[in-house]
Amino acid sequence: MGEPAAGGIGTLTPVADFPVGAADEQPSPGRRLNRRAARGLGAVVVVAALVVLIVQNSQRVTLRFWFISGRVRLIWVIVVCLAVAGAFGYLAGRRGRIRRRRLRRRSTSD
Repeated sequence: MGEPAAGGIGTLTPVADFPVGAADEQPSPGRRLNRRAARGLGAVVVVAALVVLIVQNSQRVTLRFWFISGRVRLIWVIVVCLAVAGAFGYLAGRRGRIRRRRLRRRSTSD
């Protein structure tokens, strides 16, 4: 492997047995710990924010929708609105992905 080639030019010998960039794929144990700590801290912040949201919006409100009227906790109104908005957003995004996929198939088949 380290012998000169036919033209008198030497060949390079491999320095390591793993592919280039393989060392970058596995984060060091310190980085993994930092990521876990950041995720844990993020989860604590989200849970704390949800607790504050629930406590501050636990009062009962009168909800009127067309011919229906009732008293419900404000937090349930917020949760239902978030769920409906999330469903609409998911469906709208899915429709766009399907449309792009169809266009990609048409362009590759032509």
